Amino acid sequence: MEYLLPVAIIAALIFFNGLFVAVEFAVVASSRARMSQLATEGLSSAAKVMRVLTDPTGQTRFIIMAQLGITLSSLGLGMYGEHTIAEWILSLLEHYGVERGLISVAAAHSAALVLAIAVMTYLHVVLGEVMPKSLALQAPESTALRVIGPVWLIERVFSPAIFVLNVIARAITRACGVPERSAHDHMVSPQDLEMIVEESSEEGLIAPSEQLYIENILDMRERTVGQVMTPRTRIEGISVDESERAILQLVRQSNHSRYPIYDGDLDQIRGFFHIKDLARHLQRGADGGPLDLRKMAENRPVIVVPETLSLDQMLGRFRAEKGALAVVIDEFGGTAGIVTFEDLMEEVIGEIQDEFDAERAPFEIVSERRLRVDGSLLLDELNQHFDIDYDEEEVDTVGGLIMSRLGRIPAVGDVVELNGVRYVVEQVAGRAVDSVLVELPEAGPVPADPENGGLYA
Repeated sequence: MEYLLPVAIIAALIFFNGLFVAVEFAVVASSRARMSQLATEGLSSAAKVMRVLTDPTGQTRFIIMAQLGITLSSLGLGMYGEHTIAEWILSLLEHYGVERGLISVAAAHSAALVLAIAVMTYLHVVLGEVMPKSLALQAPESTALRVIGPVWLIERVFSPAIFVLNVIARAITRACGVPERSAHDHMVSPQDLEMIVEESSEEGLIAPSEQLYIENILDMRERTVGQVMTPRTRIEGISVDESERAILQLVRQSNHSRYPIYDGDLDQIRGFFHIKDLARHLQRGADGGPLDLRKMAENRPVIVVPETLSLDQMLGRFRAEKGALAVVIDEFGGTAGIVTFEDLMEEVIGEIQDEFDAERAPFEIVSERRLRVDGSLLLDELNQHFDIDYDEEEVDTVGGLIMSRLGRIPAVGDVVELNGVRYVVEQVAGRAVDSVLVELPEAGPVPADPENGGLYA
């Protein structure tokens, strides 16, 4: 019985040391999303964990409390535990060694001290540090939910001491020039999300196509409508004075579902025309009267946006205004192009081909080091596949890069070489580059097949 109380005290000190270690690692490593969901469902322990995770000051106080508990427990084990175990070992050595003349009293004292330190170090490290830390890192949420209750009560008991230590710590950090963290500092940034998605894909937790979709969605904040719009030179619009015969001819040739309606020129786009409007008009026949494009434009107004608007903001405009077509204007107020809801979706899931679209991939593999690309292909998209550096910051497309380097309107056969990559103009459409043959350097990556995402073989 004389050993029962000391053993209980030592066990309690190890337990509290492990408790504070576990709660420190578990709370910090817990998923905010999971804890927020559990707190919303009414779990009180999850709500307590969320208070710590969402409040930088509270998190600092919590860490101070955990460190204070670990320090006091460790000091208790060192002062009481080692002394107690050393006395037990010494009594055994004196009984079995000194009395029989096997060792001296001085040697017994030295051996007892060394053995006591070894035993307490083992118990402290294994039971009080390694095991709770491993448990907290392997199952942070469940561990945090189990230990937050008693630790929360302990934090309330020692709150005066924690407050004093927190004030001292904040004063020292401010004196060292370290800024205080806000709640936003703990949020996951888009860059962090991209790293998480990439690691999840490497581990096989998500499919490569899912990784591509997520990364494209995150990139919508960085891309602008000016980069994905149909440029002014390729707009197929309808004048308010257009005849019904001319409209029918345009619809047969272009295969679009929506057409901007302009008054005079494309800088004066008033609305847009949907082929359903034409179908309804034809169904009514002569009784419906002539096709009134001005009234149609009033009924279907367009959204007007600057070309610097980001894609995620454009998506928000489409949703808020229930639109599907927007006119993109330049800094001088003129029409730079148009963008549709489908254009935004293609930035996420890739090119959408219906039964009327002409099949044309963004780039076509010609040989192992040669590929044919559309002149409107974004440089960023080409860079994603081949890691090519560009010195031009004022252009977005391959055609724009060629025109910028030439300093004139490109012609068929023109060649531009940049960073070891050759760009040969194959086709032009008016003043714009339509098709380009790209020749990659021997040291560059092998072209990727746009159809299946694999490498060229």
